[in-house]
Amino acid sequence: MVSLNSLRNLKQGEQPTKWKNTPTKAVRIPVIFEDKILAYAHQLDDELILDNNSNNRNVQILLEILVKKIENKELGYKTISKQIFLDLKNILNEVG
Repeated sequence: MVSLNSLRNLKQGEQPTKWKNTPTKAVRIPVIFEDKILAYAHQLDDELILDNNSNNRNVQILLEILVKKIENKELGYKTISKQIFLDLKNILNEVG
């Protein structure tokens, strides 16, 4: 026998989602991987994990910004200076 409360809870929008990215979908996975896959999915949802392609793109963007600063001879970028090395270290820390 089906509970009326269960049917009401199945209606879309009845319960707030815990996910930032919607819509969601139920998937079948081996039980042994459930905790790890769910943890990874939550990290992706929280944007804590970047795949290699987006990570490489982020590095490229940061390096392009640094090159423009050097080309425009912005304050601290007129010569090979400590500022350039500090920025490069920051980029490397972000990648690593």
